[in-house]
Amino acid sequence: MRPSPLCRRGPRLLRKGPSVLSKKPKLPLWLVSFRFVPCAMEGNPSTLLERGEEMTDDRFAQREPAMDRRAFVAASTAAAAGLSLAGCAPSVEKMAETGDAPSEPQEQAGVWTTISCMQSCGGRCLNKALVEDGVILRQKTDDTHEDSQEFPQQRGCLRGRAIGEMAFGADRIKYPLKRKGWQPGGKDFHPELRGRDEWERISWDEAIRYVADETKRIYSTYGPRSVLVPSAFGSALHGYLGGYVGMWDTNSQGSARLGPSKLGLTDNAKRGQCNDRYDMATNAETIVLYGCNPAWSAMGSPTWHFLAAKERGAQFVFVGPTYNASASMLEARWVRTRPGTDTALLLAVAYEMVRQDEAGEGLIDWDFLHTYCIGFDEESPSRDGEHFLGYVRGDYDGVPKTPEWASEICGTPAEDITWFARELGCDKAVFIASSFAAYRCNGAEDLPQLMMTVGAMGGHFGKPGHACGVYYADSASDGPVNLILTGGSGEAEAAEALGVDGPDFGFEAPDDLIGSSELWRAVATGSYRFVGNPCGIDVVPGEERTIDIRMIENGNWSPMRSLLDTNQAVEALRGDRVEFIVNRSFVPRLDAQYADIILPLCSDLERDGGTLMGTGDGGREVVFCYSQVCEPVYESKSSDEIDNLILEAMGYDHRGLHPLSERQKTFNEIAGTTVADGSADNQVTLVSITQEDIDACGVEGTPQEGLISWSEFREKGVYQIPRSSADDGYGYIAYEDFIADPQKNPRESESGKFEICCQWKADALNAMGYSEDTYKPYPTYHVPVEGFEQTFDDWGAKKKGDYPLQCYNPHYMRFANGVFGNTMMLASILEHPVFMNNEDATALGIEDGDTVLVSSRYGSVLRHASLSPLTMPGCVGLPNGAWAQLDESGVDVAGAVNSLTGSVCVGMGTAGYNTLNVKVEPYAGAALRADAAAQVVLAANE
Repeated sequence: MRPSPLCRRGPRLLRKGPSVLSKKPKLPLWLVSFRFVPCAMEGNPSTLLERGEEMTDDRFAQREPAMDRRAFVAASTAAAAGLSLAGCAPSVEKMAETGDAPSEPQEQAGVWTTISCMQSCGGRCLNKALVEDGVILRQKTDDTHEDSQEFPQQRGCLRGRAIGEMAFGADRIKYPLKRKGWQPGGKDFHPELRGRDEWERISWDEAIRYVADETKRIYSTYGPRSVLVPSAFGSALHGYLGGYVGMWDTNSQGSARLGPSKLGLTDNAKRGQCNDRYDMATNAETIVLYGCNPAWSAMGSPTWHFLAAKERGAQFVFVGPTYNASASMLEARWVRTRPGTDTALLLAVAYEMVRQDEAGEGLIDWDFLHTYCIGFDEESPSRDGEHFLGYVRGDYDGVPKTPEWASEICGTPAEDITWFARELGCDKAVFIASSFAAYRCNGAEDLPQLMMTVGAMGGHFGKPGHACGVYYADSASDGPVNLILTGGSGEAEAAEALGVDGPDFGFEAPDDLIGSSELWRAVATGSYRFVGNPCGIDVVPGEERTIDIRMIENGNWSPMRSLLDTNQAVEALRGDRVEFIVNRSFVPRLDAQYADIILPLCSDLERDGGTLMGTGDGGREVVFCYSQVCEPVYESKSSDEIDNLILEAMGYDHRGLHPLSERQKTFNEIAGTTVADGSADNQVTLVSITQEDIDACGVEGTPQEGLISWSEFREKGVYQIPRSSADDGYGYIAYEDFIADPQKNPRESESGKFEICCQWKADALNAMGYSEDTYKPYPTYHVPVEGFEQTFDDWGAKKKGDYPLQCYNPHYMRFANGVFGNTMMLASILEHPVFMNNEDATALGIEDGDTVLVSSRYGSVLRHASLSPLTMPGCVGLPNGAWAQLDESGVDVAGAVNSLTGSVCVGMGTAGYNTLNVKVEPYAGAALRADAAAQVVLAANE
C-alpha cells in the first residue's frame, strides 16, 4: 500500500515554478468575486471534515487551519497568476503590496513531470509537477517557449494548479467500502438508508465478489434491461456482458445537439461553426459574444486572443443576463436579455433588419439568402407554403415580431434591439460567437436555426471576418480544424483478432435510451418515453415504455450532480426498485455517497501516462503527453484492472474486453499521433520511435520516423505547431468551400443549403411528442416551461407568482463542472455565491454576503448573496459545480443547482439548466459557514 504523494497543501501548491508571471490582462477584483464570509453549516458529522480537524490517518499531512488575512492575500496573489491568462485576475503587483509577496523559486531535488489536466473544463493546458520519489513538491505551467499570439504558452489555470490536492487530498477514497445496511441477493438491501448509512471497509476480494455475484444474478434474472449506466461515456464492461440501458443527454450543448447537419451546419456543434482566432483577431469589425464569458469558462488563451482583436480595433457586443468579466474587459456594449428569451430577441432582430432594409439601410444580403439558403421568403417556402419572413411579419399568427413585442418578454429595451439589428447588417464584417448557454434552456429548440438565420441575413458565413455559430468554451478563438490527431488505442482491433466472445445470458441487447431530463423519474416510476437519440439525427416517433432498473453502475461519472433533479434522484435511489448500486471513484462524489459498494479508483496522475488533445476532442494546434506521478496510492486500481477482476470473478475471459495492457494502449496512442505539416490536410507522423524505446517500454511496436523523438515528447510533455498568420496553411474559415462553390460543396442538409425552413427538424420535434406545441419548419417562439412568463400567476395582469425570479447556471472559475466540488484549496479562494441584482436584494432586505434561501418548485439551497447592478433585475445566477449536501429538512447547504431543477422534459428533452423559476429570501437560521470550512470525507475511509 502506498500513501498519498501530496506532501504539501495550501498556498505552497499555488506557487509557480521558474516560469514568469502572466503578462496578460487583469480585471478588477470585484469581477473575480473573491470573498470570505464567516458562516456556519450543518452537516452529517460522518461525512464532513471540519477545516483544521485532525486526520486519523497520519499518512496524510494534516490540513492547515483557515488562513488569516495575510496568508489569504498571499495565496490569492499566487492564484492570480493562474487566473490572469483568462483575463480575470486582480493585479498581482498591487495585491503583493498588501500581503506577503510570492517567494522566489528555490532550486530543489525532483523532476518536472507533465501531469494530466484530465478534468472536464476542456482547457487541457500544460501542467507540470515537481516530483521527488513519487511526491508532488509543487506545480508550474508552460514555460517551454516564449509567449506570443503566434505561439502562445499553454498556461494552466487555478484549477489546474489544484489538481494535486484534488487527486491526493484528505477526501481520497482509499479502500473498497460497503454500505452497512446493504446485503446482496435483492432481499435485504435497505435502500432508504442510501446517503445516510454508515460505511465499512472491506477487502478487494470481498468487493469484487459482491460486484461479480450481484452483476451475474441481475443479468441472469432480469436481463440487461434492468441494468442502468447513467453516464455520458457508457460502459464497455456492461456492453461486453450483453448490453445495458443507456441515456442520451443534451448536456453542455443543449438544443444545438438536434441534427445540426440537417440545418446545413457542421455536424459537431462544438467545433467548426466559426473561423479561427487569426481571422477573428485580424478581420472581424464587430464581434458579438452571445452568452460567452471566456474569462471564466474558456481556459487557455481565448480571452487573450479576443483582446488582440480589441486592440486592433474590433468593437464588441455582449448579449446575456449579466454583464460579465469578459464583456467588461473588452468594453462590450451590453444587449441585456433574460434567460430563455433569446428566441424572442432574435425574432425581433430579424424583424428590425427587414424593416430597416426596406427603409433603405441595406442591411440584408438578399443574394446570400437566395443562393445559399432555403425558406426565408416566398422564393423557397416550406411544403405548406409558409416561410420565415411571413412568420416574422405576423402573417400567420397576427403577431408581428416587433422590438416592442420582444421587449416585454426578454427585457431588452426596444431601442437596443433596433441598434443590435443595425450592427448585424451586411455592410460590415460581423463575427457572431455564441456559447451554448442560451441553448441550455427549455423552449430553445429553434434557437440554433434562428441564430443561423440572423447570421445568413447579414451574409456572415464563409468569408474573412464573417462568422456565425457556436464558439464553445474550450475551443473559443482557437482553430477548429484537426491540426493534430492522436492515435487509437488498438484495443478494439486486438479484441476482434482474438475472437473472444462475451457471455450470453439469454437476453437480447436492449436499445433503450432514456433522456437525461426524465432519467430519475423513469427509475422512480418504471416508465419513460423512448424517442431514439435526439443528440444527432437518430430520432424515432415517441413511445411510452416500461422499465425496471435493478442495478446502477455509475462508473467515474456523477449523474446525481450533473443531471436535472437531484431530489428526484434521491427519491429514486431510496425507493425499493434498485437493488444494487456500484460506484468507482477516487473522491466521495454524491453518487458514491448513495452507492452500496464503492471501488477506489486511481486518478490519471497514477496511470502509466497518455495523450490529451488541446480541447479533449481535437482542434487546437497542441497535444499533451502526460506521465505517471506515482503508482496507485492506497488500494486504488485502474478502471481496466477493475473490469478484468470482475470478469474473472464471473468466470469470463477479460481479454475479450481488454486484450492490451494500459501501457501498450498508451504507446499505440502516441505512436499513431499525426500532425499537420504545412497544411491541415497534410498529416505526418509526430513521434520518432526506436527499437530501444519499444524495448524500454516493454510493449510491442515498430520503429518509425517522426518530427520529434520519443524521449523529447515524453520529457517536454507537449508538442505545439507555431502559427504565423491567418494564411499560414493552418487557417480556417467556416463554410468557405460551400460559399465559394455551393454546387460542388453542398451542405449535408436535404437541400444542400442552410435550411431556414427545415422539414426534418419540424417532423423530428413533432414526432417525439414531449410537448403539445406544434413545431414549424422555420424558427418560431414557444413559451418556455420555467421561463420568464411562468414567473407570473397572471401574465396579462403582470401579477408575479410564488417564484418571481429567473435562475441561470453560469460556469465558474472554481469548478470544472463538478470535478473540483470538494477541493478545499479552490474553496478557500473562490466562494460559491448566488449572484443577484442589488436592487432586487434591497427590496427583499438582503445585503451583500447575507445567507439566503433560494427555493424553486423542486427544492431549496443555501448560499451567500453576491450583489451587483451588472445582473439584470429579476435574474439570479447560481454557478455550476457544487456537490449537493442535503440537511435533514432537505435543504442543500452546498448550493448545487440541480437541487433546484426538476424533471422537466419538453421539446426535444433539452436539459434546461438555464430556465428555472425561483424565489430568494433572507435565511432565518444560522449563517452559512464558508465553503472551505468543511469537506466531505467518508468516515470508514479512515
